[in-house]
Amino acid sequence: MIYGVLTRKTPYEPKPRSGRPRVTDIRSDRRIQRMASSQKMLVREITGASRFQISKNTVHRRIIESGYMVLAKMARLLPLSKLHISKRLQWARNHMSYGDKWMAVLFSDEKNGTSIDLTGI
Repeated sequence: MIYGVLTRKTPYEPKPRSGRPRVTDIRSDRRIQRMASSQKMLVREITGASRFQISKNTVHRRIIESGYMVLAKMARLLPLSKLHISKRLQWARNHMSYGDKWMAVLFSDEKNGTSIDLTGI
């Protein structure tokens, strides 16, 4: 196999890739990876800042292809302070012996707009 390649009269060239050609080139891929790592930009922001008309899925794939960046979601809330932790603990201790008063409390799930009525239990 190697002997055939070395004694060939025409230079060896790899076969062209089959399938749809990539929208971005190597330079654009590096630019996307640099924006994601150094500037802490969102995929949507990188898509808008790109010179090409590319989808956010393409940007996400280029970031994953880099191999050294790991997907990590940012924390949505700040951690509780010492004061907030102590106040929550104090509230919980005060309401541990709430007893039958809990039957008058209406719990609601504001995300779905549903509520649970515990008065009939």
